[in-house]
Order: sequence, then structure tokens, then C-alpha cells
Amino acid sequence: MCVRSSSERTETSPPNRAGDDPRSDGFRRRNRAVSTVVDVSLCLLCITASIGVIAVFLAEDLDRHDPQIADETAQTIATSTTTVEYSIQSVERHDDTGVFDDAQYDDDRYERVKHGPLAQLLASAAIASLHLDGEPLSYAGTEFREAVDVSVGSELIGANDNVHVLATWEPYEDASIRGETVAGDRPPTDADVSTATFTVASDFPSVSEAELEGSYDATNRSFDRTAEPIADAIVSGMFPNESTTIALQGTNLDRDLALYEYHRTGDALGVEYDPESGALNRTDVNVSAANERLVENLTETIANDLERTYDEEIDDIETEIDATYPEDEAAVAEGVEDVVTPTVGTDEVTITVRVWDE
Repeated sequence: MCVRSSSERTETSPPNRAGDDPRSDGFRRRNRAVSTVVDVSLCLLCITASIGVIAVFLAEDLDRHDPQIADETAQTIATSTTTVEYSIQSVERHDDTGVFDDAQYDDDRYERVKHGPLAQLLASAAIASLHLDGEPLSYAGTEFREAVDVSVGSELIGANDNVHVLATWEPYEDASIRGETVAGDRPPTDADVSTATFTVASDFPSVSEAELEGSYDATNRSFDRTAEPIADAIVSGMFPNESTTIALQGTNLDRDLALYEYHRTGDALGVEYDPESGALNRTDVNVSAANERLVENLTETIANDLERTYDEEIDDIETEIDATYPEDEAAVAEGVEDVVTPTVGTDEVTITVRVWDE
């Protein structure tokens, strides 16, 4: 374009003969030479400016955050395996149950090793951090969570350092009892963040739709029957019958750990245990009976949670149904269950991966 403009100015100059005008052929040649130099300089300036603009656009493209990175990072977390080494000695340091008052275990007795996919380790760390109304139900997983955090960071080094992973076990919406763990730092508030979410197994039993069907008491606006199978799944996941029975029948650290966690959970739920008699007695272990006491009190907690969480929605459901089918409690119950049932997920841990650019 610059060259074409220069050419057009030169060609439109009026023709002159050598003797008729002071601008002789020599003068015109010098004039054209100067014009050509100016035109070339302007053209080079345009080209240089264009290159600068292109460079800026290329730099912006390179700096632009690619949201696909979150999906790729999530895939890495789901498929990469590693081994973590940790100690559970925190139970002794934070024991307020009296179980470890006279404990004399060597440090190496508390050491543990766990191998598996990063996603599953994150899920296990979330379960190991269970708390009720913010109160930890056990301190056994303290160092395990820290080890998983370090392992996730190590596995992702070189791929993307700006990663925050949150693993959450929430058995129902706004649950008082829940567990979570994190890996990596939180992104800055002004960062361009992309997110990917997936679920992995929690190793807790699931609650089927059949167990929840017809469980809501519309007459009394009660979730007691809804809460019971949820509580049973949670307690069964925390204290599996077979492995817990074997631990309680022992005479070593495994028994003390089981007693410690029963006492911690019982204290949180208002249940007292006597390890010398009843369901936790070494010679007469009855895990089902011990768990039943926890289920009973946890059911009440869950029912209260559900009533608080869905109170306004129940009002809306009742108002909508009453407008067409007055006092149809079965329809109200069905409507409430349709809202609550999809939120129940005792058997899953949700993993959220956030990736950003500085």
C-alpha cells in the first residue's frame, strides 16, 4: 500500500520539457529520488508497526487462559497413582478420650503406607477428616491429609503449578456431618480460573431411591424416616462390621484406634461407651449394637438438617399442590422426596479442580 501511494504521486506530476521549466530532468530525478527514500521509509515504518501489532496479538493469545487445562489436570488426578507415607500418631497427641493415656507404642507402630490413584487418595483424605458441626471425629487422618496434599503437588509439577483441588464428602445438602481436604493454594481473587469436577467412590454404602421412597412424613413435616437410612450408611461406612470387629477383638493399637474413634464419635453425638462391658467388650464385641446407638442419635441430627435446609421449599411445594389438590399429603411427600433424593450421596466424594494463570 505504501509503495502504491508513492507511485501514484509520482505518475500524476505534469510533464515538462527541459527548456521550458526551471525543473530540468536532473532536478526531477533528484526529486524522485528523495520521494522514493521517504516512501520506502514510511513503508518500513508501517511494516514495523504491523509486526508490533501482530506480536501483541500473539502475546495476548499465548497469555490467554485455556479452560481445557482444568479438564486435562482432572484427568491426570484421576489416573495418576502414587504412594504416600504418613503417621497416625496425632491420635495420641490429641487424645481426649483416655484411650491412649497409658499407651507406650513405638513411633513406627503409627506409621502407615497407602497407594492408589491421586483421586482416590484425595477421597480417602476427605473421609479421614470427618467432622460434625466443625468438631473432628478423629485426628487419625491429620498427617495423611498433609501427605496427600504434598503428593498431588509433586505429581503435577511441570504440568501446571497453579492448581487447587478440593475433595468434599457431603452425604446430603448442607450436612452437619461432612469431610473435606484440599491440595494446593487457593487461586487469587482476580485470576482467570477454569474448573473441572468429577466424583469418586467414598467406600461408604449408598442409599438407594427405594430406601427413601415414601419416607417423608408430610403430616408432621418430619424427615425422621428419611434420615435413618442415611445415618445407617454413614455409621456403617465409619465402622464396617467385619474389620471393626477384628480390631476390637485385638489387644494392640488397632483396638485402641477403634475405641478412640467410637468415643470421639459418641461424644459428638451424645453416646457413651464402656469398653469393659457392653458392645465394645473385647470378648463380646457387637459392632451392630454399638453402631445402632450412633445411628439413632445421628438420625435426629440429619432430620434436623433436612428440615432446616428444605423448610422454605416445603412451604412452596405445599402451596403449589394445595392450590390444585387441597390436603393431598401423598403428593406433598412425593414432591419433597423428588427434591431431597437427588442430593443424597453417601457413596461419593466430589473432587473439584481449579486451574488459573498468574
